[in-house]
Amino acid sequence: MNCEDMTRIPQLNNVLNLKAGAEGMKNTIRWIYFADCLQCVKNEYHVENYIHGGEFVVLTNPDVTEDKNKLMVLITSMADKGIAALGINEGQILPELIEYCDSENLPLFELLEKFPLVDLSQILCKRLVLEENNRNLEEQVFASILDAEHLNRDSVLEQAQFLGIDLSGSFCVIEFTFSRQRRGSKNLLFTGQAASTGQEIRSIINMEFSFYQGVSVLVMPQTGSVLALVSTDRLGEEDLKTVLNNIVTNADKKYHINLKVGIGSSVEYLEDVKTSRREAAEAVRVASVSDTGGHIFFYKEQGIYTFISKVSDGRFLDDYVVKNIGKLIDADEINNGSLCETLESFLNHNCNVKETAQSMIIHRNTLNYRLNKIRELLGVDFENLDTCLELKLAFMIRSYRGRK
Repeated sequence: MNCEDMTRIPQLNNVLNLKAGAEGMKNTIRWIYFADCLQCVKNEYHVENYIHGGEFVVLTNPDVTEDKNKLMVLITSMADKGIAALGINEGQILPELIEYCDSENLPLFELLEKFPLVDLSQILCKRLVLEENNRNLEEQVFASILDAEHLNRDSVLEQAQFLGIDLSGSFCVIEFTFSRQRRGSKNLLFTGQAASTGQEIRSIINMEFSFYQGVSVLVMPQTGSVLALVSTDRLGEEDLKTVLNNIVTNADKKYHINLKVGIGSSVEYLEDVKTSRREAAEAVRVASVSDTGGHIFFYKEQGIYTFISKVSDGRFLDDYVVKNIGKLIDADEINNGSLCETLESFLNHNCNVKETAQSMIIHRNTLNYRLNKIRELLGVDFENLDTCLELKLAFMIRSYRGRK
């Protein structure tokens, strides 16, 4: 549920009056939090430590709302932790707070004072619990689709219809792999943090795709990544890139989450979704081994790595590497040398001696000495285009197989 959805709940008609932060109405609400207890308004009580992101914070204590300095310190600390919206009683909203919420795209609602807060809590909690149940059902549907060998198509379609999701047309799987970097900390995620991060990414995904009518999305957090099944019939590739860029940007801005996104091919049949899922994972993997810059990677744009990923026989790939550059690998291990690095750089620079020497910051004579040594070991001719292609492919397979 986002802020916009909350205002559409029939029982809350005329209860919530938006005063600021209209640009943030797509913010996802995870839970409701009442910051009115006596502890919350004490200076030594750091309420931000109890904020996890996505809360609709209700604050009606005049000891806080009428003290500008205390109020702004409290609100900014909670906003930094990613709250979704604010609710303050009518007549207690300061002009400075309106200005701040507009600048931060933080929805600020004026609450009808005579409306019981216990009723507000009950209405929102019931809605949020129902949505959580629906999210669990979404994950079950997605998992069933991925289990193509035991796919019960009629059952999946029935469950999707109950959720209001149209599974007709074409779909692609998108995988969002994540890491989290906070200032002064190592880039590590423990089990609890990973689960929380998955839900944060899920909320951003749902928010960004909600701007496109007729686009169905199923989201399933996993350990270390989040999968999304997205309908593509009404979403062009450029629009998809825009959505994904927004997701990457917001994840970094709101939660300090670094995302890498892999996109599989569009498929028309549920039985083929598993293939698109595998391609999405391969797109991210290939981008990492090929040092491709950026955050968004389409499987179909991964060039020759796409063909390598189709070879299921790992021994065949390893044998190809040994056959073509195995002697170089052995020589480097014995002599702690850099012949592999030299040849790979030479091939990457289209066998141009000057550019290779500049790239490696070595003298041309040093480079020529190494190249002559490589010719002797491998018995190759760099004037032969086929030979260069085979050597280049061997290095690409070596990187793909995770061997340096």
